[in-house]
This record gives sequence, structure tokens and C-alpha cells, in this order.
Amino acid sequence: MIALVSAAHLFLFSWPGQPAKALFELPSEGESACGIGTLQFGAPDGSWSSGSSGQKVTCEFRQFVEPGALLSQWVDAGKTKPGADVEVTWTLQGGRATGKRHTATVKAEAVPADALHAQSAAGLSGTVTKVKNDSRVELKNAGSSGVLLGDVIAARNKPDDSCIGAGPQVYLQPGERYVDERPGLVSKSMVIWAAIFTTPTQCRWVEARRR
Repeated sequence: MIALVSAAHLFLFSWPGQPAKALFELPSEGESACGIGTLQFGAPDGSWSSGSSGQKVTCEFRQFVEPGALLSQWVDAGKTKPGADVEVTWTLQGGRATGKRHTATVKAEAVPADALHAQSAAGLSGTVTKVKNDSRVELKNAGSSGVLLGDVIAARNKPDDSCIGAGPQVYLQPGERYVDERPGLVSKSMVIWAAIFTTPTQCRWVEARRR
């Protein structure tokens, strides 16, 4: 078991009449891993615990936050309270890191619902590069507040499909970069489209400036 404590984050989200959600952003071993496997979390005194088995991921698609190559998991918050210390244990999927267990103690950070409704593409900009057969988008948040994001893709036109996808993926804080790497073509005519979430089931595609 490997202890990683410096970079891990736990964000809490709540909306009237809906179950509270937790977004874990957890360190990986560089970029070799492409997803979270099992996830267990609870109070340090053992008074409650919760967890998720996660979904099997394909390493054709990689999404992580820099610095730290943080991988995310969106789960029901259970008994997690804002400001509380939470012990979390997780395994990784993909590459040589598969199956290794990691531990951390993180403080739950509450994100107000009204802050999500004020989100926009202001401050979001990025680059698109070709990596072998993949399109790699690096989206930086140069704004003053965090943004709850789903998929971030490069395309000539606004995507026709729903922005819901697999749901929220990262809460990108000021100064951080969100990397989305997937099979695809790259051209100078493409722009960056990001799915911004205001609730777990409500989002919109926004255009981010391409640098």
C-alpha cells in the first residue's frame, strides 16, 4: 500500500432535493494509469464508510488534472461533511499501476451550488496536439474560480451529442490544466469544446479559446 497525501482532493456538491455528490481527484503514477478502480472512503475513527467499485475504463481515453496527473471519481457523498477529514483508499486501472492500493487523508471542500451557476468559458484556454493516433487537448483555467467539467474535445463544430457523457469529471481550479486524450484527428480549423456542468444532469457545451 502506498501513501499519497499531498495532491489528493475531495470536493462536495449539493443541490436542493438531490443527494450530495463527492468528486475525488486522486494521484496516479504519472500517466501510466487511466482510471480509478476501487474506491473506499470514510471517517478516520471508523464510524462510517462508503465506497464504489468504479467502472472499467479503456486506456484509449485518458482524462486527468495537472499538476499531479490526478484521476477522478464522481460518487455519492454518503455521510461526508464539509470540512471533515476523510480517509480514502483506492486502486488504479491501466498500465503498470493496475491493482496497486494507495491511501490518503483529505479534507472535504464544499463547492456552493450558486458558484456553479456562475461558470463560463472566461479564463479557459488550451492547446490541441497530435500524439501518435490521438488528439490531446490541454485546457488551462486562468480564471479566478473553479469550473466543473465533463468531456473536453477538439472539433470544427459544436458537438451534436449530449454534453452529459459520463457526467462531471473534474473540478478544475485556477492554475490547473485538464488533459483529455482520445483517438482523433487534429487540424488548425478545430476549436476546443468543453462541457460545463451546473448540476449532475445539466450541462452545456462552451467554446474555449485555442492558444
